[in-house]
Amino acid sequence: MADASGAGYKGPRLGDAASLWNFTTAPGWTTSETLILQHALQHFGVGRWVQILDSDVLPGKTIQQLNGQTQRLLGKQSLAAYTGLKLDIDKIRGDNQAMKDVERKNGLVINSGPNPTAEMRKKWQGGAKAQEKM
Repeated sequence: MADASGAGYKGPRLGDAASLWNFTTAPGWTTSETLILQHALQHFGVGRWVQILDSDVLPGKTIQQLNGQTQRLLGKQSLAAYTGLKLDIDKIRGDNQAMKDVERKNGLVINSGPNPTAEMRKKWQGGAKAQEKM
C-alpha cells in the first residue's frame, strides 16, 4: 500500500479538503423537492436558509444545497440582489436567461467585475424589487 504522499494513493492527502474527493454526501434534487424549495423561497424569501431548514419542508438538505439549487432556479450565481425578497422564481429566471452581453458560468449569470460593495448590493436589490413589481 502506498503512503499518502506516494503515487498510486487514492484519496485525500494531508491538507486536502474531503469535498475535493466527493466523500461528503450531496444527494440530488427531485422535481418535487425543487418545487418545494421554490414555494419556500416565495414564502420565506431568498437567503432565509435557516428558516427554510427549520420549517422541515426539505429534510436532509444543507444550507449549501439550498443556496446552490436557488442559484440554478434563478439562473444567477450571486444572490445578493435577491436576499430577503419573496420572488416569482420563474419570472426572475426567465429575465436572467434573456439577458444579453453578460458573462455566464455553467449557464448562470456571473459578476465578472470587482467585488460588490454594500452600495452595489443595495442598488441591485432596488433593481430586483422594481423588477418584481413589473
